[in-house]
Amino acid sequence: GNQGLAASPIKIYLDGTAGQSFGVWNAGGVELYLTGDANDYVGKGMAGGKIAIKPHLGTAFKCNEATIIGNTCLYGATGGKLFAAGKAGERFGVRNSGTIAVIEGAGDNACEYMTGGIV
Repeated sequence: GNQGLAASPIKIYLDGTAGQSFGVWNAGGVELYLTGDANDYVGKGMAGGKIAIKPHLGTAFKCNEATIIGNTCLYGATGGKLFAAGKAGERFGVRNSGTIAVIEGAGDNACEYMTGGIV
């Protein structure tokens, strides 16, 4: 089930730039850790689990000033957690109905049509 791996989650560590829809349909018990950045639709349709994205050590930009994930992240997400050490593009959290997210800013129309969750 969605929370069947909560006691002993599958943890995946990645490095670099993730393409479109990183963590799409992520489920409970799956944790994705990315050092780098990601394109649009991170966590689209996510139902559980965790996604954490941070820049490489020694990166020249300030996290609170630079975009680390693209547009329309968490579109239609219903659960799980997202942590991004940087800003999100436009339309972050559109149709979010249950995901908890921590980011350092977002572009226009963030949380549009959001019916649940916490940003």
